Amino acid sequence: MAQLPTDQHITYQLQFRKCGKPSCSTCRDSKGHGPYWYAYWREGSRLRSGYIGKTPPGQGVPAHDETMQTSQRSASPTRR
Repeated sequence: MAQLPTDQHITYQLQFRKCGKPSCSTCRDSKGHGPYWYAYWREGSRLRSGYIGKTPPGQGVPAHDETMQTSQRSASPTRR
């Protein structure tokens, strides 16, 4: 897992990734490998990202379901 900054706003996103191997049936027959959690934040004007893994990155981010494949969540948990 990437070393995430503690003083920045972080956005989490679920993503599928393609490995690029011509013989990979997962990439050929579906969206790709995953979904995997990634974190995004800004350092100055640059957008940085870090791989989190298959498990959600904390209490503020709900577990995976089909509607969250491209949605973004903030780092701070929200109570409803």
